[in-house]
Amino acid sequence: MMSSFLQLNKRDLINGFIVAFLATALAGVIASLEAGNLPSMAELQAGAILGIKAAAAYLLKNLFTNSNDQLLKGE
Repeated sequence: MMSSFLQLNKRDLINGFIVAFLATALAGVIASLEAGNLPSMAELQAGAILGIKAAAAYLLKNLFTNSNDQLLKGE
């Protein structure tokens, strides 16, 4: 069940963090490995910050989407 306009449910939070984590973790690790290195702590920290930003963007999108998947339209 999708969440209503201006509301988030637990599933939205879980999906947001899974998508953000996987996208940033894979992108960072792949970039480092292609360069022939293991990721450094600074790269991991930058990836974590980027993941938090991606999760926030996903949650904001879901917050302003109604249960019919229409952006910026009320129920």
